[in-house]
Amino acid sequence: MTLESKRKWVLPPKLYRVENVIDSILKERSITDVEKFFSSNPSDIPSPTKLFNTESASKKILEHVKNGSKIVIHGDYDCDGICASSILWEFLYRDLSKYIGKRIDVVPYIPNRIDQGYGLTQNSLDDVLDLKADLLISVDCGVRDFDLIKEYRKKGLDFVITDHHQPPSVFPNRLSYPLVHQAYPKHEYPFDEICGSAVAFLLVQSIKKLVGMESSIDENTSGLDLTALATVADIMPLTGVNRTFVKLGLSQMRKNPRKGLSYLMSKAKIDSKTLNSYQLGYVIAPRINASGRIGSAIEGVKLLVSQSNAMCEKIAGDLDKLNSERQQMTEDILSSAQSQLVENGIGKIIFVVGKDWHEGVIGLVAGKLQEIYHRPVLVGTNNNGIVKGSARSILGFNITEALEKSSKYLERFGGHELAGGFTLKYENVSDFRNFLMNYADDRISEDMLEERDLKPDVLVSSDAIGVLLLDSLSKLEPFGYGNPKPIIALTDLVVFKKQIVGVGKNHMKLVVKGDGIDLLTLTLFNCEEDIAKISENSVIDVVGYPDINVWNGRESVEFNVREWKFH
Repeated sequence: MTLESKRKWVLPPKLYRVENVIDSILKERSITDVEKFFSSNPSDIPSPTKLFNTESASKKILEHVKNGSKIVIHGDYDCDGICASSILWEFLYRDLSKYIGKRIDVVPYIPNRIDQGYGLTQNSLDDVLDLKADLLISVDCGVRDFDLIKEYRKKGLDFVITDHHQPPSVFPNRLSYPLVHQAYPKHEYPFDEICGSAVAFLLVQSIKKLVGMESSIDENTSGLDLTALATVADIMPLTGVNRTFVKLGLSQMRKNPRKGLSYLMSKAKIDSKTLNSYQLGYVIAPRINASGRIGSAIEGVKLLVSQSNAMCEKIAGDLDKLNSERQQMTEDILSSAQSQLVENGIGKIIFVVGKDWHEGVIGLVAGKLQEIYHRPVLVGTNNNGIVKGSARSILGFNITEALEKSSKYLERFGGHELAGGFTLKYENVSDFRNFLMNYADDRISEDMLEERDLKPDVLVSSDAIGVLLLDSLSKLEPFGYGNPKPIIALTDLVVFKKQIVGVGKNHMKLVVKGDGIDLLTLTLFNCEEDIAKISENSVIDVVGYPDINVWNGRESVEFNVREWKFH
């Protein structure tokens, strides 16, 4: 692997004063309301009443609570669905039960990814009926399932649907059940890109208000931690209300993490006091997701709501092992998928299907292929003539809209603008593929597929890389989709020392001197192809991000290189 850049860099003017860096980054990102951007005031979270149908949904739930109904929370098997199920169950079973002085009969239910598939299905709803449920509350699913809901309402099952996925373009004029959604039928909620857990969290606040519980949100409000985790895991943009959710949730987890998360962080060797959004998205979330991908998602719920040390210890350990298995599966299937591409070629859209690929990791494979080839990707697995797949897209190409246009070939589908899922019969794969290819040819320009020029956020003097800069950059956190880590550029660096490190001897540390008097250490990970290219006295430019390196109890600032080129 190489980190040598093959694209053009568009560098901004060099900054020599650290105190100017933040202002420059905010300007580059067109953030004009600086005070609002940095705010993490709970009052910044818009009222739950601005969500479509929260009040009617709350009243229906409370009506069933009053009648002593059996309530089933039907979630999705990903981290967002697991967190949303946990938020709602914990509130109803513990908080509301205690408040009204009566134990509410409520259980979480999450279908098996492999056997039952995503969302509401006949199979999962039959299970819910077998549980003797009177009311089903969906979280993170159900917005497209009005025909199925109509069928099961006739069987005596009542519904409250909460979801955040893209609604269908055609919808019944009138629904016979409450649908809580941030963007349907009107964009009433001030921020229309929130996750399913955020919708569930806001519904809880609505119920609290109706029964007279404290409903104002502060940094201690239960569920903020899981809303933050789900927001990052579901790749929601970390701006607006999402930024507030994540900042408040991270604060909660750092100060007093719930028992299950505490054990999971321990397994992952994370110090809760320094927990950040990267660790949420790339360390914690994959372990929660592993339960739904190759295990049982209900175990993820048990971990998040359990108050038992023994149970949390066991489940956290199991999820840690499952995650390792998931990583290996992903790499194996990725290799097979790339072999198909070598054989069949690459068009404007990628569609690969494998025999008996593990359904739980094909979404991860699609994501990796999208990153490598920068084009929409669909990955399917054929099991006994039924293909289940996941899709990932690029900006400008709405993948769920593409699935909707090709729906005559599909059994079911759903998702967001940039990610979706689908099911079809294997006999329809060829027609589906041909339709997608033609559809993509008409809507994806070559410009959309080209690797973009790299535009670093700031260009600084090498002497600026230090604790003061790190402290300054930390004010921009949490980082993630919609608010990425700033790309820092350094130019005209002379290599003084080169060291090959790592078990596989595939990492490199370079001691360099720039335009100041201080030496700086650069770290290049997985750069085996670059080792022979860079030598002492080489003059290079780099982009990346500074970090604290801890070795033998000593801290030092190093610069993690994302890309480099000769000056």
